[in-house]
Amino acid sequence: MSKLIAFCGNDCSACPGYIATKNDDNEARAKIAEEWSKQFGGDFKASDVNCDGCTDIAGRHVGYCAMCGVRKCASAKGVENCAYCSDYACETLVNFLKMAPKAKTNLEEIRRSL
Repeated sequence: MSKLIAFCGNDCSACPGYIATKNDDNEARAKIAEEWSKQFGGDFKASDVNCDGCTDIAGRHVGYCAMCGVRKCASAKGVENCAYCSDYACETLVNFLKMAPKAKTNLEEIRRSL
């Protein structure tokens, strides 16, 4: 599967929730829900694990993705992802990238190719 870069730079195609959704794999959804409940201190159910990828505006999104400030901003600006934004790298994105070094690498690779 080729990369599907989210607005923030995360690779949706590497996300277990996205993969389980695309494969319609209920067993994987249950396992992911259990893992995420422990990891994030929430109460995820298998039915919560459905995501069509960040940039699919009308699609399904898991947990925080539905309310993510980076996602809302990039969507409103109509950019493919933050690498294409004239305000790159804004404060909101910089704060997020501190927690997501792989996302930063993905965005930087895209910017080098522009």
